[in-house]
Amino acid sequence: MLFSVLGIAIVAVAACVLLQKTNPEFSMAVALITGILIFLFVLSSFTPILKTLEYWMNEFHLNNVYFMTVIKTLGVCYLTQLASDTCKDAGYVSVASKVELAGKVTILLLALPLFENLLSLTQELIRLGGG
Repeated sequence: MLFSVLGIAIVAVAACVLLQKTNPEFSMAVALITGILIFLFVLSSFTPILKTLEYWMNEFHLNNVYFMTVIKTLGVCYLTQLASDTCKDAGYVSVASKVELAGKVTILLLALPLFENLLSLTQELIRLGGG
């Protein structure tokens, strides 16, 4: 998989460099399409990782809330990085920083149920220890 991604990236960068001189808008489109293509290529490789995580969740009888939160958070991270890098490549660094901020806030929102579980567990432990 890695060599395929490297090959796609090298060909795309070469095409972008050549197009940048004559058609900068096509160069940007090639870069965006390449980023999406690589993202999808890498995403298809996630199947064994997801199966392993699912196995651990079932084997150790862990709550699926944790599993789903991790998966969603990873998705937010990767999509945010792709969008941010695309904005930076286009020269819109300020937009990229806003995209990154939106990603961070989304991750915090995804983590709220985990914080709630942690606080609930802490309260329970305090109650058990005190009484």
